[in-house]
Amino acid sequence: MKNMKIKKLTENTRNILYMACLVGVERTVIYLHGVSKTTGENQWYETKIDYAESTAKKYVGHGQYKLVVRHITKSSFTDWV
Repeated sequence: MKNMKIKKLTENTRNILYMACLVGVERTVIYLHGVSKTTGENQWYETKIDYAESTAKKYVGHGQYKLVVRHITKSSFTDWV
């Protein structure tokens, strides 16, 4: 498993359960894990934008998924939580 900072989120309307980013790198995307409202299946996303590690850690640490959710795509990096 890659070195990651992972944050469990409080309940929200988008069913996003976790945010994460890589640590020990210069730049990283932010990863999101949620559950489909209709099927209940796990869903994995990542931002289309890569962030400076310090910015990504701040967003993840504060659970600020709303700042990045407009810029996400399905991710092939799954099962990290």
